[in-house]
Amino acid sequence: MLKHITPLLSAVILSGCVVHINTASADANVHVQRQLQLSASSLKSLSARANAGDIKIIGSSTTSEITANADIYTHEPNQFVFTLAQQGDSAVLIAEVDSHVSFGFVTSAPRIDMTITMPSHLALALEDSSGDITINGLNADISVKDDSGDIAINGGANITLNDGSGSINLNNVTGKLDIEDDSGDISIVGGKSLTLTDDAGDISISGITGDMEIKDDSGDIKIVGGQNLALLDDAGNIDITQVHGEISIIDGPGNLNIKGGENITIVDEAGNIQVTDAKGDVSINDGSGDLRVNNTQGNVTINDDAGDIYIDGAQSLAIESDTSGGLHVDKIKQGVKVKQ
Repeated sequence: MLKHITPLLSAVILSGCVVHINTASADANVHVQRQLQLSASSLKSLSARANAGDIKIIGSSTTSEITANADIYTHEPNQFVFTLAQQGDSAVLIAEVDSHVSFGFVTSAPRIDMTITMPSHLALALEDSSGDITINGLNADISVKDDSGDIAINGGANITLNDGSGSINLNNVTGKLDIEDDSGDISIVGGKSLTLTDDAGDISISGITGDMEIKDDSGDIKIVGGQNLALLDDAGNIDITQVHGEISIIDGPGNLNIKGGENITIVDEAGNIQVTDAKGDVSINDGSGDLRVNNTQGNVTINDDAGDIYIDGAQSLAIESDTSGGLHVDKIKQGVKVKQ
């Protein structure tokens, strides 16, 4: 059982109360409120660890302190740790409840719901087991390791996420994004570059100004903008527009639609493919499904096992293999070569 640890003198408990709601059930019916405060004048970062409960973090350009307000729900008044102290140039916040398993019907598990206000220039490292996370107004680097619960971040420089389950929403990030996710939908708006590994869930990406490297097991993907793109996808539909550089895709089953890009290389297992307005060469190795390539400024090379091929506008066209399906071509400036 966890015991309550009194914070160091640099972190002062400003207020608190205990409310006994009902001690007859296995629920966490004891409600404790606490507030901790620490001067941030000599700090560069906040490191926080929590094991259950929702967390809301607010970055402020006008505050010089870290303030943590907590609503703590436990079986007994002292079954928690809630401390805030300085260690070197970092503040360390610990918010943990006794998470032993209760027997019987439980509707309310032990948790600590927190609202943390901190200077916007401080970096943040957060480790959390369960509960939703909301972060707004920070300008520095953010690192989050989370087992379950939704994550929403608005702002921040470089972002590193390691997430088990739950949706991810990122907006107005100014730096690099490095994300590992097991399950849940992902929405990203903004960032310099992106490295993403995802097991399951739909992905929506826009506003990335640099390169993107994505590995995805399942779920639909929509990408708007970016420089170069390398995508490895096992299953799901893919829609890509306004990527300015090279596009390389290895894809399982699912439809693929690309508009724009320079040189484009596609290895596809199954599904229809459409490529429009490529500024460079297009190379497609396809298992099955119809192929459509329109208004390409470079050369087009096709290896196809099954499905119809439609090419409208290219410098040249080379059909290196075509097991079955019709061939429809138009506006090929330097002619068509079909390997027999």
